[in-house]
Amino acid sequence: MKLAGMALCSVLFSVGLAQTAYVNPFVGTSLSPLREPGNTSPGATRPFGMLFWGPDQVKGRYYRYENTSTRGFSLTHLNGTGCPAFGDVPILPMLGTPVAQKDPYEAAYDPKDQSAEPGYFRVKLSSGIEVQLAADVHSGIAELHYPAGGGAHTVMLDLGRNNTGVTDTEAHFQGRMVTGSIASGKFCNKRNDYRLYFAMEFDATPAKMETLDKGAYISFAETVTTLHMKVGLSYVSAANAALNLKQEISDWSLERERADARAAWDKVLGLVEVNGGTEAQRRTFYSDLYHALMHPSTFSDVNGEYLGFDDKVHKANGRRQFANFSGWDIYRCQVQLIAILMPQVASEIAQSLVADAEQGGALPRWSVANNEAGSMVGDPSDLIVASIYAFGGRDFDTAGALKAMLHGANDPEAKMRWSPARPHVDEYLRQGYVQEEEGKRLGAASITLEYTSADFAISQFAKALGDTANAQKFLARSANWRKIFDPETKYIRSREANGNFLPDFDPGTGAGFVEGNSAQYTWMVPYDLGGVVGAIGVDEANARLDRYFSQYGSYFGGPYFRIANEPSMECPWIYNWTGRPWRAQEVVRKTLTDLFTDKTSGLPGNDDLGATSAWAVFAQLGIYPEIPAVGGFTLNSPIFPDVRLKHGSQEIRIRATGAPGKIYIRNVALDGKAVSNWIPWEEFSNAKRLEFTLSAAPDKDAGQIPPSFGRAGNQ
Repeated sequence: MKLAGMALCSVLFSVGLAQTAYVNPFVGTSLSPLREPGNTSPGATRPFGMLFWGPDQVKGRYYRYENTSTRGFSLTHLNGTGCPAFGDVPILPMLGTPVAQKDPYEAAYDPKDQSAEPGYFRVKLSSGIEVQLAADVHSGIAELHYPAGGGAHTVMLDLGRNNTGVTDTEAHFQGRMVTGSIASGKFCNKRNDYRLYFAMEFDATPAKMETLDKGAYISFAETVTTLHMKVGLSYVSAANAALNLKQEISDWSLERERADARAAWDKVLGLVEVNGGTEAQRRTFYSDLYHALMHPSTFSDVNGEYLGFDDKVHKANGRRQFANFSGWDIYRCQVQLIAILMPQVASEIAQSLVADAEQGGALPRWSVANNEAGSMVGDPSDLIVASIYAFGGRDFDTAGALKAMLHGANDPEAKMRWSPARPHVDEYLRQGYVQEEEGKRLGAASITLEYTSADFAISQFAKALGDTANAQKFLARSANWRKIFDPETKYIRSREANGNFLPDFDPGTGAGFVEGNSAQYTWMVPYDLGGVVGAIGVDEANARLDRYFSQYGSYFGGPYFRIANEPSMECPWIYNWTGRPWRAQEVVRKTLTDLFTDKTSGLPGNDDLGATSAWAVFAQLGIYPEIPAVGGFTLNSPIFPDVRLKHGSQEIRIRATGAPGKIYIRNVALDGKAVSNWIPWEEFSNAKRLEFTLSAAPDKDAGQIPPSFGRAGNQ
């Protein structure tokens, strides 16, 4: 694989200009050592961009680096999802006209003939056609080089195909312009739908433009060997798509747009400047940071208009409206990363969720465009908004946010469009847990734990806003995890309608859980880890953690750590709560070394809109936001000896004496003051220096136990 600009990395990085040169957009496009893919896309996009223009493939509905054919280059993607999504308006350049082609249309290529950088993608097809793509926020430009001969030089719009199924298409021709739309939805086979509008323009006059069944093609004379096309997107109208295109890309220079995209990515990637370490480590870090800052997606147009969850056009005055929230995934650490680096963007994300609730009836769980997909479980928007607030993103309607949280948590009739805000919340309110239904794989224990975490987030948010009554009420509700903790086995277990725990218990199987098992989920009480450790017993907790981390697991394949799945993300740092912080340092470093690299196989599983990559970013920095809705970090040993981290208008320098090679923390100081295992956000955000001293041997001092928030905790 050849990455553009890589030869200049070392020189440019020293003057802070080349973070993008360290990014490999192909990371996560092949199977990891755990035989799971990251499901990432190497296409061209901007930070939080609406347009994500890249290749789609014939075999399967995910891009794989090693595959050798494409069905086109579609305009929309979601990074790292577990269910296929988007892939709208595949654009395939070809020789000749579609009449001579078989359906489905496709083109072969050699994987070695691909290259990519943030905001740009290139491939040479076996037909001899070279495709280059560069992205703006709502729009993009392509440069197509056709070989001499071979028939008409054609651009095929295969509108009837995407990754979930297209229900309606339209295309209209006018001079060098094509406008149209497609209707789709059904993410994860749910009831969501959306309509995407496009406007595209060519720099040459077509010889022929025709519609096909759910498609169209535009042909040019063979003398047109270099063809430029620009495209704009909108979820409001074709007119807005054309406006987005006109305001963002004024000429036909792909190189100028490529340079602008690179500058836009350098601006956000440059918020974290890492120094030292190996070149491979820097490539891994910036590839992870890149993937963590792709989503959520800009949804409002350049004029501020967007289609709301009530299917009406609204205007986001003075801000952006965002869409595409895989809530169950990103609340763990990805939104915290955005809030730290870009508090204003995070505030706009929070306000977008408040607007969604006002227009759709409740906060969304897993939204795609302007509709609820209802995928996964829990009430994650509570945790997203509260975490953004806790880490400094506070420029949004906090009163409206709390109102929406309370509505979803207290009213069994609350719905986000067609989907209940909290399914089975009537059971939860009545008995403190969701019960497992006979003959169904409901995952009641997982749902209950998600609700207790959401209740904790509401308590913290209400407390910050001065609502003491709700703060106390929801903190008490967050203790409901104890109602599904079995004191005999000392594991979290689902209960049946009669109150009994599910029979035939095995902590390594998935009965009663969603994408996981009891061995993984028993730890998923991040706000009261002191309570969990106390209920298990500290010695048994340490022994169980050692077994848990002895190998990498799967959803249902044994009681082991599965970093690619979100309930396991917090687990390495639990050792900081059991008095063995050196084990957290070992586990985090081993996971990073084994599973996160700068190669195509360098993500251990679905990136889930940047959630997995955000985990790796924090782990490499040596700080992790262990408790959603609480501003603060638990610690592990950093990878790099020197990091400059910008947050808002301030900057902190993270230094590690003894790195690289040494993984054990000897001591830590924040502005010269000793700290241990936990740093509150208020202290971190006002500090100038965080200094680690590392050693080759573990320091087996337990240090300070980080905070817990429960009846057995210290808060």
